[in-house]
Amino acid sequence: MSLINLSVKHGRSLEDARQQLDKTVQELTQRFGSFIQQVQWSPDRTGVKLTGSGVTCDARVDAQDVHVRVELPALLGMFSQQLVGNIKEIVNQNFTKQLPAK
Repeated sequence: MSLINLSVKHGRSLEDARQQLDKTVQELTQRFGSFIQQVQWSPDRTGVKLTGSGVTCDARVDAQDVHVRVELPALLGMFSQQLVGNIKEIVNQNFTKQLPAK
């Protein structure tokens, strides 16, 4: 089993971070829907657990950071690196504030 932990400073209000977490989950389910069998939100929607096909992804936001923990079975081999790379890309796109265009 491989375990990946990722934390990113979001620089947003908690409410905005919740909305970004929702957007992130939507993108993950669109991109990896065949792997995701269940999505469980915390009552305050600051945390979510996605499970399926031996993969578990826990994500939560707090006042400063978004935290993502992904557990992958060793059997995924090379595909696990691609999967984790895609998850990191989506999280960074949704939570890292971009500089305004000139």
